[in-house]
Amino acid sequence: MAIQMENENVKTNIKKIQVIQNSAVRSILKLKYDTLSNIMHHETFNKLNLLTVSNRLFELSERYVRAGLSHSIPLVVRLVEEYREGALARYRYTNK
Repeated sequence: MAIQMENENVKTNIKKIQVIQNSAVRSILKLKYDTLSNIMHHETFNKLNLLTVSNRLFELSERYVRAGLSHSIPLVVRLVEEYREGALARYRYTNK
């Protein structure tokens, strides 16, 4: 129960940070308030090379795990790299 509540708090905080980032991006790119979020995120990635908050957290977590595995079993390192490349390709495909 406590873990579930903590998870909900994390999700709420990520959403709050995303709202702040969206406001900043709208101001920087001079986008209208009613710009759809998927269009705004696409523009943000293309023009500012900035990921959404949740995607950035995923990237940082992945980097942390990869750093821990860097001196580990070569097959595991290769699998992590292949997964990362596939995830990035899926992100780029869905945000076109």
